[in-house]
Amino acid sequence: MGSGIRAEVSLPTAAPSPFEGVVDGSTPIYSVARSASTGDPESVVFEFIADADLPVPEGVDVVFDYGAKAAYRFETPCVEESPFAVLDRHGVPASETTIRDGRLLVTFHATDLPTLRAVLDEFRESCSDMQVLRLLQSSSTPEESDLVTVDRSELTERQREVLTVAYDAGYFDHPKGANAGEVAASLDIDRSTFSEHVAAAQRKLLSALLD
Repeated sequence: MGSGIRAEVSLPTAAPSPFEGVVDGSTPIYSVARSASTGDPESVVFEFIADADLPVPEGVDVVFDYGAKAAYRFETPCVEESPFAVLDRHGVPASETTIRDGRLLVTFHATDLPTLRAVLDEFRESCSDMQVLRLLQSSSTPEESDLVTVDRSELTERQREVLTVAYDAGYFDHPKGANAGEVAASLDIDRSTFSEHVAAAQRKLLSALLD
């Protein structure tokens, strides 16, 4: 059995999310399911569970009443930049989708690191506010299972910014695409400050990986 990576990302509910205008984000939504439309090949159908008194716009129908909760359904045109369309293009289905605190949380399993990077790169292209909340990697065999959780919230906003700029510039590549001085200049900080941010972030990440 091959190893894989479980990723949880946070995205805004605004476009290109299909939930723009459907919910205001103040009420938790869970058990989101998605299927092809039977009447229109250019549309998709979403279903979700939320409070029974959830205010929804026209076109969002209650399909089952649980009492305090209800199942809702709506149909929407396919959008190429939608996070679900991105996952489709890479053959990676969303295993769990919820909305909490006004954010769309999507969990998926990538078969390998290149697939994960490709999905995250497309997410960033369509949404600059994309956040990676958690990455979990499994080993190649059940007997050698060694799950590692990396919680990006352990990093400060500045540390995440420095790591992102350094990564995009090729600082962590071999050979390097940019040196510390070049990355520091692009961030408008001095080289020693850049090195301090990278060292602090690496300590936090390595602590999670090696603990």
